[in-house]
Amino acid sequence: MKVQGIVGVLIAFTFAYETYAAQNTTLEDERSVNTKMVQLVWAFVKILAGVVALYYWGLNRKKKSFSDVTASAPTTVQKSVQSSSTEADVLDPELWYIHGVAYDLSEFMARHPGGIRPLMMSRGRDSTELFESYHSLSDSPRNILKKFAVPSKNLKNYVSMFNWDMDAPENAFQKELRQLVREHVSKNKIDTMCPTHLLVANLVWTALTIYCTYKYYWAGEWWSMLVVPTMWWISFVHTFHDASHFALSKNEFITALFVYIYPFFSSPTTWEHQHVIGHHVYTNIFKKDPDLNHGIPYFRLHTRFRYRVWMQFQMLWVWVIWFISTFWLSTVYDWTGVTTGVYHGILPYKKFGNIGMGLHLFGRAVSFFFTFGIPFTLFDSFGKALMWTVSFYSVWGFFFMLITQVNHITEDCVEAGAEPNECWAIHQVQTSHDYAHHSNFWWLLSAGLNLQIEHHLFPGINNNHLIGISPIVQSLCKKYGVKYNYSPTYLEAITKYLRVVQIGATDNSKKANDSKKTA
Repeated sequence: MKVQGIVGVLIAFTFAYETYAAQNTTLEDERSVNTKMVQLVWAFVKILAGVVALYYWGLNRKKKSFSDVTASAPTTVQKSVQSSSTEADVLDPELWYIHGVAYDLSEFMARHPGGIRPLMMSRGRDSTELFESYHSLSDSPRNILKKFAVPSKNLKNYVSMFNWDMDAPENAFQKELRQLVREHVSKNKIDTMCPTHLLVANLVWTALTIYCTYKYYWAGEWWSMLVVPTMWWISFVHTFHDASHFALSKNEFITALFVYIYPFFSSPTTWEHQHVIGHHVYTNIFKKDPDLNHGIPYFRLHTRFRYRVWMQFQMLWVWVIWFISTFWLSTVYDWTGVTTGVYHGILPYKKFGNIGMGLHLFGRAVSFFFTFGIPFTLFDSFGKALMWTVSFYSVWGFFFMLITQVNHITEDCVEAGAEPNECWAIHQVQTSHDYAHHSNFWWLLSAGLNLQIEHHLFPGINNNHLIGISPIVQSLCKKYGVKYNYSPTYLEAITKYLRVVQIGATDNSKKANDSKKTA
């Protein structure tokens, strides 16, 4: 009720201010607004034209058309981390592959309980880990799959990175975990989506944020330069992340609304590739988890990346990386993924049709219009417009890195990723890190991402239910001797992260050569 109370007070204040401002509006003000509207429309047209030209140039460099954006990588699959002489299978882009078995789910897409989006993103890929992680609480999806099997298209040389035989001794942890969490959800009659009252609170907060953006932020109120981006962050982290994992609402419209309402952060397609398809499946695995590639070649978090002389100073500019992170994600990483067909050089990027590409570019134009076009059109001062643009990306970058980096970047988590456990669930526990479970402040700022272990084990469960699952996970970790990575305070968590940054600043290849000479 505290959240709803705060929201109510803010709404009352904004409407009172609106009434006061309306009484002081003049005809000259109205004419000025009309002129600005024309300028804004023209600014958007120019930005859209620039985005289309930039992406077209990138595609043309690779000799690809808008309707032919794909990589050579999506057509093959070889899952084993270790090198193998096994020839890679060729995947049909119109089919789905789970445990090496081909399925044609085209007719089932409209009836899929989770909506169309998860099937669209997994089409033409090996979706084993995605399927298993999102359907761990029920066996019915496995029975449904059998109806759509296409045996003639099965993968002949499929090698899985993880063992998914639940009866295998090495999967005892995962099997018991699934069983206990199923019982917990059933016994407590938990709807794994966001509770209705919190969803309503999120909708109201988002509406208030949009209002404050229009009324104060774009009006140039100095206090709003930091406050409004922070409001957007709170709205985003409590909705977008769960929506991108199909854990916000069973209503497809609400899910789509919160996935597409934050274009200034990242395009939904790019985020799906980086986070859902890449990071969640291959957490902390070198050359497979896109998150480890951030900052390369200027900054490294894994010692297996090539050391460059300027990395010795990365402890100094780590904060610069923090502040530009979301700008880089929404611009450079998106452009390179679309134009090369491979995200971060390791993950096959979705193939776009003409309509899909048009919508993607329109979304990118909206993003740049929001952060660049509007401030530079509305404000007469170039300096002020630049401050508005930089501050928005900086605030978002800071919060994004503040919350996410401590979740996986610790020595224990990075080392666990170097040698993935055969049991997928144990691998997720060993490569994830929790902090400050019972802090209301960190829950508000992270939307439950401080329970990262539980989130990675059950990405389809809304963040508000993870605290109830945590005792089950901790108990089983103790029973099976699996290390549960936890820091009671954020200070301890960030210290662990900075230790990894410091290690990455050291030329480990030189040390290795010195040790060989000594030996």
